[in-house]
Amino acid sequence: MSSGYVSWEERDAGVAKTKAETARIKAEADAAAKAAESAAAKTETDKLAEQLKQTKIRNQLAGVQEAAKDDKADRKAQRREKRDEDGATFKILVNVVMTLGLLAALPAQISYFLGLHRKDDQNPGPAWTLAPIPFFLELLAWVGVMGTRWAHRNGLTRWPFWMMTATLASLAGYINFAHGVTEYGPVAGYALAATSVIGPLLAEVRQFLESKAAEDGRDLNQRARDRRAAREEAKTQREREQIEKTEDGRRKKLFGDEFAEFERIIAAHPTGAIDRATAWAQAWETMHGLPLSVTAESLASKEAAREAVEAVWEDYGRSPESVAVDLWLADIFGSNRGDDGPTGTPTGGGSGGPTGGGSRARSAKRSETRTPLGGKGKRPSMRPVDPDTERPLEDTDLETVRKLAEALGGTDRLSARNVREAVGCRTKYAIRLRDAVKAQPDTSD
Repeated sequence: MSSGYVSWEERDAGVAKTKAETARIKAEADAAAKAAESAAAKTETDKLAEQLKQTKIRNQLAGVQEAAKDDKADRKAQRREKRDEDGATFKILVNVVMTLGLLAALPAQISYFLGLHRKDDQNPGPAWTLAPIPFFLELLAWVGVMGTRWAHRNGLTRWPFWMMTATLASLAGYINFAHGVTEYGPVAGYALAATSVIGPLLAEVRQFLESKAAEDGRDLNQRARDRRAAREEAKTQREREQIEKTEDGRRKKLFGDEFAEFERIIAAHPTGAIDRATAWAQAWETMHGLPLSVTAESLASKEAAREAVEAVWEDYGRSPESVAVDLWLADIFGSNRGDDGPTGTPTGGGSGGPTGGGSRARSAKRSETRTPLGGKGKRPSMRPVDPDTERPLEDTDLETVRKLAEALGGTDRLSARNVREAVGCRTKYAIRLRDAVKAQPDTSD
């Protein structure tokens, strides 16, 4: 009989074994749970990835379908544009109208001609001998249409075929009109006449438009641009003509002789061989011998003004260059240029201090000496003496000026400038020489 006693060591070993087994089972359970969770997560991820893939495919398919739809619409629009450009729809409708016209006109004419008979026939039947006449009349108009097409292809005159088409179509239309009015009334008469006339007329119009389209290779946009350009050019031309008209009126009023010469030059040249500006410049050159807008009077006035200015400069012993330098210095250093006058004396020093009353007193004193009297009774004038004022006129210089006057055509053409250039002197002496020669009597006669 075995003993039921279990030692503490055995008990502890059993407890430890149980705990170890429990821990192992729990770890296996946790691992299984994690594996299941991971598998579930992977499944969810795969599902999301598949959904994303399907969505991307659907979007691509929608884009392809939209692009295909757009391409189809573009091709349709291009075909419609091509048809409109070629006039295909118009040509098809013309063929339909011509066919319907023949189908309406031929039966009417056939019934009319078959119904004709002699007045003395007691029991008249259909006039079969007249049956070909409707076909003859209707097809004659189409002979003219085909002739027009043949003439166009060979570059021949087309108006005889137009006249033939119009005459024969009008004849067939008149027969249908008379028959329709008699049998059915005015409305039917006009309608039957139109069936014989409109078909050939539309065929001629189509042929005319085709010939024009063949001659003009531009598309619709180009023709629109050309029309806009033509309108702008016409507008510019009208404005230019208005400006020229106003300009001619002013020129004729202010420069009558020059304008007459201008018109003579324009008329003498072939049309378009010379432009208006060149013709006007040439007319001015012919009448005045000077550049455009310059006359002898304006040139003389300019020369007189220049001589007056030069005389003023020489009277004061100055030159335009020195005045320009003074203005430049005044702009940099101020109105006094850092001194007390033309002498260059510094403003500082003296009893008045650097900027005191001494400077102002000297400035006031100097200004008093520059009166129109030249400081008479007080001090000598600061103006330099011009030796040309008292210089006696030399006989050789007078002879040179007389020869210059003869070369120019009279003493009235003498000026200080040309005298100065001929003699080689200063302006004041040249003026005295000119005045002396002008004062002498003319002994050339």
